[in-house]
Amino acid sequence: MTDYDTESLRCHCCGKTSEHSVLMSSNRSGSPDLDQRPPKMYRWTIGSWLQECPYCGYVAPSIDKGDAKARAFLDSEEFRVASRDPAPDPVARRFLVRAAEHAYHGERRLAFLSTLSAAWVTDDRNRPADAAALRLQAARHLEGPRTTSIDTRLLLLDVLRRASSWEAAEALVVELTAEGLEYPFAAIVSFHRDKIAARDGERYTISQALAEKPAPPAPVEDPELIKAIARHIKIVPSPRKT
Repeated sequence: MTDYDTESLRCHCCGKTSEHSVLMSSNRSGSPDLDQRPPKMYRWTIGSWLQECPYCGYVAPSIDKGDAKARAFLDSEEFRVASRDPAPDPVARRFLVRAAEHAYHGERRLAFLSTLSAAWVTDDRNRPADAAALRLQAARHLEGPRTTSIDTRLLLLDVLRRASSWEAAEALVVELTAEGLEYPFAAIVSFHRDKIAARDGERYTISQALAEKPAPPAPVEDPELIKAIARHIKIVPSPRKT
């Protein structure tokens, strides 16, 4: 069950008050997608994840909170360009404004995640070409210094695959495979490898990937060997105290 409330919030940047729908609770049960998009019902609340001040255009999870960096961004050309984005969906545009703010402050991973959220919105609008373009835009935020986080690179792998960026996705699979990852990371990379080879850019959940690539069986314990070790331990004399 999902619950909302309406609150009057004073904008951190311009000080003006406006009413906003605030998400109070929702259901997160189920497996996320491979790009960490949450399962239903929570994924349907995406329109409330960011708020926008109707007076100055400040975008944040809660517009009554922020810091000096938020005010500095509103004075930038980057904000003016992002806020005039012609994206027809206002929810996607809010995520792109937020991504522009993160990029302005050098927060590459956060800019990547915000742009990916805009792609999720576009997925729901059944605009696959636009969603693929947004995924490539998200990937560009991670260009530059090498990203070492396994979690972030697994997200990037799904982004590249979903955007049909096959060569880049294959190169990332090679990179991750060479690192000798353990389960479940290795299983997810292997799942992507198979889908990339098949040129499959569809959406899959983490549970689907792990069902196709289950954990390797644990070593079988030999009860006779365990008994023999136990007997050996009993007959080894304990060192005498001196």
